Amino acid sequence: MRVAIAVGCVLVSATAGCSRSPASTPAAPATPSAVALVPAASAVQGESVPGIGTTRAAWDDSHTPNAAAPNAYGRDPSLPEYLARGGAVYSDVSDQGTDRIHGYSLNMHTVDRFEVLRRVWQELPSDATVAWDLMRDHCYRVAFNSPTLRAVGDFMATVQLQYIQADGKKATSSDRFNQAVFRLDRAGSPPDGAEGCGK
Repeated sequence: MRVAIAVGCVLVSATAGCSRSPASTPAAPATPSAVALVPAASAVQGESVPGIGTTRAAWDDSHTPNAAAPNAYGRDPSLPEYLARGGAVYSDVSDQGTDRIHGYSLNMHTVDRFEVLRRVWQELPSDATVAWDLMRDHCYRVAFNSPTLRAVGDFMATVQLQYIQADGKKATSSDRFNQAVFRLDRAGSPPDGAEGCGK
């Protein structure tokens, strides 16, 4: 698995650099999931394209509300209704009564793990690095440390990648994803091996 990660890092290092988990990070299962350790070249700079942890004002300034669903933004009419009501690209956007975006779902057409991780990196501060990753039966969870998120509230970002089927259930897949669920957690939170993927 480390060889695959190293090869991926070599391939992207010319344009993106390479981040790896610290030595104290719990080992992930021996699965193809470790590609999360390869960052994409297009990380968000500052809050010019806000994502998880941005201020509510910055989010609202750069995202178009979707009236078809509560707490939804963006519209892609080609997204299936079972995944994204009213074609909402972002759903369940919440600031939990604070001035910071604490969570949301990013809905997309089915992509492989490399593309979903590229999309995830676009939602994170440019200083984010992988803290840990954990493959579950019906989802893949990745956490990111970020000095920016730590400075604004002692946070880290956790992202649950999953594939939602037409019946609304999560499929077992390590290489097909159509939703990334972002949330802020307390900085330094370890992976919870007992936490499931939700319904």
